[in-house]
Amino acid sequence: MLGSSKVFSPEIHFGEEKAQFRGSLLTLFGQPDYKTSNSENAYQYVIIATDDAGQSYEFTVYEGPSGLAIGGHRIDSHTILAAQSFVQYVKEVAPADFEETMMYEDTGCTIVYGCKDGVCYYREIPEFTTIEHINKELPELTQKQLDEVLTIDFWDIEDEDDLWFWKNDMFYVSNVHFRTIRDLMRKDLIVTLGKTIGLKEVKVIGVEEGFGPKFSAETPEMALIALTEVWAWKTTAGKPTKKRHLNCSSFAWTLARAVYGFYGGNLDKTHAQANAFYEVYEDKISSQEDTLRFFYALLDHFKFKRL
Repeated sequence: MLGSSKVFSPEIHFGEEKAQFRGSLLTLFGQPDYKTSNSENAYQYVIIATDDAGQSYEFTVYEGPSGLAIGGHRIDSHTILAAQSFVQYVKEVAPADFEETMMYEDTGCTIVYGCKDGVCYYREIPEFTTIEHINKELPELTQKQLDEVLTIDFWDIEDEDDLWFWKNDMFYVSNVHFRTIRDLMRKDLIVTLGKTIGLKEVKVIGVEEGFGPKFSAETPEMALIALTEVWAWKTTAGKPTKKRHLNCSSFAWTLARAVYGFYGGNLDKTHAQANAFYEVYEDKISSQEDTLRFFYALLDHFKFKRL
């Protein structure tokens, strides 16, 4: 409405920190200028800040598709400084009591968050919590599919900052042959995009395509999710729809669960079915060939076809 755009993303994490920040805004400014039950358009405040020299800055504080953000009409060092100072100012204030129930429309997930007596909370309630195990056999591999992974070699890796992910010291993470799926996806991205792909490039592409990747050496499961989302989005056939975007994330989270046991619920019914399918074979995947068969079964489930 104000013709502004995002100028600054506060370092406020999803979960309790986001609830606390909204509670502190309530303490300082009361109810927002508007609010909705849509998690991608939750609320907005219009703020005018004035510095010691009398210069004023008008910006918005809102929770949108990319999370909590500061919007404005211009992006310059003074505006960024004002926004940073404002965020710090809010963070130092005790939150007011409140509770909001939000809906993430893409998945049907309900989000309940708020604060009570200074303690903040955040809960996500998936629409699909459980689903019956599905009876589906792992596909047989062609000789071409097996030969393809045997010829991949990333021993000479230049990603000095990301050796924790690309070197083979993570080979024995689980019964799933982690290196096989990791290197197959990397090879596809290099071929498709025509350049060397490391985690830095994965993060850039992930941000550009709206996946919001966040990972480090301490969160390798999130690095695998980021790589898989980008791989599925860039190297499989399909139109860039919201449903396909969601399927890329669901596919990534299912693989991360298989490798790391990292289970974060179900994003939709298709994801619930994928997790149920993994549970059938959780104790039966014990080799590189089993891993590839499971990988191709997941591709078929999400209707992904490699380019």
